[in-house]
Amino acid sequence: MDSVESLLKYLEKELDWCLDEVRVSEVRVGLEYAGVMLSSGEAGLAHVLRGDPPECEILEKAGELQGSSARDMMNFATSRNLISAAIGVATINALSQIAFRSKPNLYPFTDTDILDLVVPNDKILMVGYFAPVIPKLLEKTKEITVIEKRNIPHPMVKVATEEQLEELSINKDIAIITGSTLVNHTVDNILKHCKEMREVALVGPTASFTPQPLFERGVTAVMGVKIYNPQKMLEVISQAGGTRKLLQTCAQKTAILKKNLKI
Repeated sequence: MDSVESLLKYLEKELDWCLDEVRVSEVRVGLEYAGVMLSSGEAGLAHVLRGDPPECEILEKAGELQGSSARDMMNFATSRNLISAAIGVATINALSQIAFRSKPNLYPFTDTDILDLVVPNDKILMVGYFAPVIPKLLEKTKEITVIEKRNIPHPMVKVATEEQLEELSINKDIAIITGSTLVNHTVDNILKHCKEMREVALVGPTASFTPQPLFERGVTAVMGVKIYNPQKMLEVISQAGGTRKLLQTCAQKTAILKKNLKI
């Protein structure tokens, strides 16, 4: 069972009382994010990864997704089609907000930032390029290796490919991993190489799910967002908005640390 399947199983157990009753009232797919709003008012996001899916079941069902049960929609997350998977993970994130609301004492949210997990001279492995945080990280350490397909115009950062992950993960202190790795189903391979690291953080709007299944796989922090204005979120992503605009208008950062989890 991989991480996505574990998340689905966890939500099926925690939210069995509402998965069929709650419907998906809105679905948007923008250039950067897919967004889902539930009939219960909660909303979730997931990054839309670039790919080449000419045969996409979502395109065939365009305009027909509203009204689907949350249970059906969250299972899209298992798809190998990147658009389908993004919508499924967005639904997982929206449903996770119901879990947070229904058991508030179980989830100790903090205002911890990813920079708070880094100590001077840490050796950092970053999966996905988080440009805004790079300058602040470089104030603490000069050893940052980024696994990224795109070219990165930063002379202080070493860039590598996923094929080099096993070699480059050795002797690293902290891994900063984009939540988008759940969308393309690479997260489990990445986590396999992070077992000896002090901190393993899943970060970004896509990492806004109930953390327990990932904590069981070696993750130490899940740092996502909470959508406080779902309608604005839908407007932003429909107009090609990205993370910065979301945080300015309709979302706030959240963090749950494994060491604080109440079990």
